[in-house]
Amino acid sequence: MKNKIKKVFFFFKKPRNAIIAIIVIGLVLFFVFSHKKSTTGNLITIKRGSITQEVVVTGDITSSANLSLSFNQSGNISKVNVVTGDKVKPGDVLLMEDSSVLQAQLSQAEASVAASEANLGVLKQGATEEDISVSEAQVQSAESTLSDSQKSVVAVIKDAYTKADDAVHNEADQFFSNPKTNPQLIFSIGDEQLTINVEKERLNIESDFNSWNSMIENLSYSSDIHSAIKQTKLYLGDMQSFLTDAATALNELSPSGSVTQTTINTWRTDVASGRTEVGTAITNLSSAESNLNSAEAALTVAQKELALKQAPPTPDQVAAGVAAVNQAEAQVALIQAEINQTVLRSPIAGTITNVIPKKGELVTAGETVISVIGDNSLEVEAYVPEADVAKLSVGDKVDMNFDALPGENFTGHVVSIDPAETIISGVANYKTKVDFDNMDPRFKSGLTANLTIETQKKDGVLVIPQFAITQNDNGTFATKMVNGKEEQVPITLGLQDQNGNAEVLSGLSEGDQVVNIGLKP
Repeated sequence: MKNKIKKVFFFFKKPRNAIIAIIVIGLVLFFVFSHKKSTTGNLITIKRGSITQEVVVTGDITSSANLSLSFNQSGNISKVNVVTGDKVKPGDVLLMEDSSVLQAQLSQAEASVAASEANLGVLKQGATEEDISVSEAQVQSAESTLSDSQKSVVAVIKDAYTKADDAVHNEADQFFSNPKTNPQLIFSIGDEQLTINVEKERLNIESDFNSWNSMIENLSYSSDIHSAIKQTKLYLGDMQSFLTDAATALNELSPSGSVTQTTINTWRTDVASGRTEVGTAITNLSSAESNLNSAEAALTVAQKELALKQAPPTPDQVAAGVAAVNQAEAQVALIQAEINQTVLRSPIAGTITNVIPKKGELVTAGETVISVIGDNSLEVEAYVPEADVAKLSVGDKVDMNFDALPGENFTGHVVSIDPAETIISGVANYKTKVDFDNMDPRFKSGLTANLTIETQKKDGVLVIPQFAITQNDNGTFATKMVNGKEEQVPITLGLQDQNGNAEVLSGLSEGDQVVNIGLKP
């Protein structure tokens, strides 16, 4: 033992060895006391506080009302009221197409409305006394014409009888014996059947004359004129057939000892004259009948027109008049709508960004002719990565600042989140729109915006800094001081903010102390 002590003494007797020993002892003491100091001096006490979950992205100011305007119909530009950069209000006229043709059509349609309304008014009021008097006069005139036609028919029928009587009794009977009772030809021809026909027809005609004469004696214009015309046509038809056959028989007759050629020629001439008389009678009767029919039709029309004027309008007539007015008014509305479409107005308050056509140019329907961006419709558009989009909700509060307005902060709120992704550089992002809480006149489309979106906030929760948390394959842990000793405990985290804090859901309690493993002051 004494030898060992001597060896140590001699070791420290050398100056170099003594210095080395002192340094080693000092280092040991430093680490011992330093470890104790770090354990007790870098403890964090778990407290309750507020934690806010945020999503930070960058976006741009855009306009929700960036409109490209066009005409609904093709036409020539007649007026250009704005240039690029002009401020406009809703309803301001920007461009106009030539509407001269439509204006003329509108005037014509408006005249049709006036005429239809006037006709409807006349219909509802009924005919005036003057109109009724005119119609009554027309009826009287038609009645007079009809009476004259009826008298004319009676006269024609009587004249037809006279002509037929002369044609048969004076012109044809001269070559018959006993023509009225037992008619026989006084000459012979080779056609026995023709002879029989002619003689039989002559006997029947005498019966026609008797009936005809009886009808005429009782005939007046108030009689059944049409029946008399019909019967007279039958009588004249019989006469015509008889005279035709008689002429045929005479044409077959040759001179003989009892009949000379001169006599034959005379008979032929007389029969031809009789046939002419009957033909004339038939023509006159047809003409008189036609005039009678026309007179009767004219009277019927005049009577109906008078009755129509004397009677009040029917519901159907009034409805038809109203329909005519409505149709005319609809045409006016249609043309007016087409005229309105020749005037291009601004639908919003904003600024003109582009004017394409010049006065006189032809533009086609649907072709963009002018662009306008809304003044009060600016919003921020940003693309949120898929890792953060599930945290967002419509209505979330947004803090904003702009590179063009350094040092100033603005607020807004989320108004929409696209349900479908937008691929940017191969990564899925979701377009999100933010409205301003207060509009600033310095805002311009295209300004870059830095957005901090508050997605969730909790008050009165346990809060732990991120640098006091350990995460590995086994889970999430904190180093808790228990009875002066370090103990690693599993914890469950909730919300995490942008300042490096996290919500503790389980594993720690208020007042617990945990080690600052990051050794941050």
